Amino acid sequence: MKYYARYIGLVGLLAPVALYFLFKPLAKIPRPRSPHKLYPVGMAEVKDQAGNLINDTVYHIIPNQKFETQFGTDFELDSLRGKIYIADFFFATCPGICPAMNKQMKRIQDAFIRDGLVKIVSITVDPERDSLPVLRDYANRYGAIADKWIFLRAPKPDVYKLARDGFFVTAKEEEGGGEDGFIHSEKLVLVDPQGNIRGYYSGIDSSRVSQLMGDLVLLLREYEKTKPQGFSRGMKLKELFK
Repeated sequence: MKYYARYIGLVGLLAPVALYFLFKPLAKIPRPRSPHKLYPVGMAEVKDQAGNLINDTVYHIIPNQKFETQFGTDFELDSLRGKIYIADFFFATCPGICPAMNKQMKRIQDAFIRDGLVKIVSITVDPERDSLPVLRDYANRYGAIADKWIFLRAPKPDVYKLARDGFFVTAKEEEGGGEDGFIHSEKLVLVDPQGNIRGYYSGIDSSRVSQLMGDLVLLLREYEKTKPQGFSRGMKLKELFK
C-alpha cells in the first residue's frame, strides 16, 4: 500500500513534466493569419493602439464609385467601409464563366448568411443591356438575398476604370465582339473593412473559393479583436466547407 502511494505520487510529479515536453513543440506552430494587405503605396505617420506615433505602410484603397442596385436604389462603394466584401465583374448574358462564378458566389452567401459583416457585390460590365429588371431576374435566379448580395450597374467608362484602377482586374468591351463581346476577369476580390485588397481567387475553381472562405474566416477573426460589436458569429467553421 505504501509502495502504491509512492507510485501515485511519482506519476503526479512526472505527468506535468511529460505534458510540458509533449505540447511544447505545438506552441511553436504559428497560427494561420489572414491574408496580407496588397499594393503598398507609401508610408505615413499614424498612432498605434497606445497612442504613440509610428511610421506605418499605407496600402491602396478601393476608390468610391456610385452605382444603381438591382432595385433602382443609389449605392456607393464607400458604404461598405467597416464591412468585409467580395466583389466580381460579370454580365447577365455571359455564356461562359459567369454562371460558374455566380454559383460560387451563392456558395459564399450561404456559408456566411448569418454574418452581417460580410457582403457580396457583383458589378455588370454591360450596364446598357443589364437593366434593372434584368439584374433583378438574374439575382433571383441565383437566390441572391437583398442587402447581402448586391448587383450593381454604372456607366461603362466608370465601371471599366474602377476595374482597372481600383480592383486591378480586367473589364472591357471587345471590339467587334458582338452582344457577348465583353472581357472580364474571373477573379473574386476579397476586400477588408478599410477598403484594402486582401486577395484574388478564381471564381471558377471551387478549391480556390474554399481558400477564399477560409481566408474570410481568418479576416473576420482579425477584426473581431478590434471591433467585437460589429460581428455576428452566425456560422460554425465545420459548416464552412460542406
